[in-house]
Amino acid sequence: MNKLYPNGMTNVTLNTIQGNNELVTPPEEDFNTEAMRGSMQEIFSDNLGQFVVCEFLIGTQATTRKEGILYSVARNYIVLYEEQSHTFVVCDIFSIKFVTFYLPGQRPQRSLPNPNLPGIRNGGNGGSGSRS
Repeated sequence: MNKLYPNGMTNVTLNTIQGNNELVTPPEEDFNTEAMRGSMQEIFSDNLGQFVVCEFLIGTQATTRKEGILYSVARNYIVLYEEQSHTFVVCDIFSIKFVTFYLPGQRPQRSLPNPNLPGIRNGGNGGSGSRS
């Protein structure tokens, strides 16, 4: 299976990496089995290397989001690589309620804070500008 990774992860493999101080994960599991067909694990496994936004249910009402490149999948968790901080986040697969997949090279749109909201300063940029 050919897996595509962004430039920052070219030298990172999904299995144990020796001597590079990278994240060590268990060997990749095969989720393309009759028992796992149609499962979240199979969907994640088929989309390794893709940018995703996962929404998690915390408790009974609170939600939180994590985003990153889908790095590894196991029966109980996924691992996301966060490009901005160059870190890995291990996420409980059973708390995930929604997942948004992005086309290769695409990322979610980020909007600037609204300078008219209380407690938010515009940082001296006059309220205009864009992020790259």
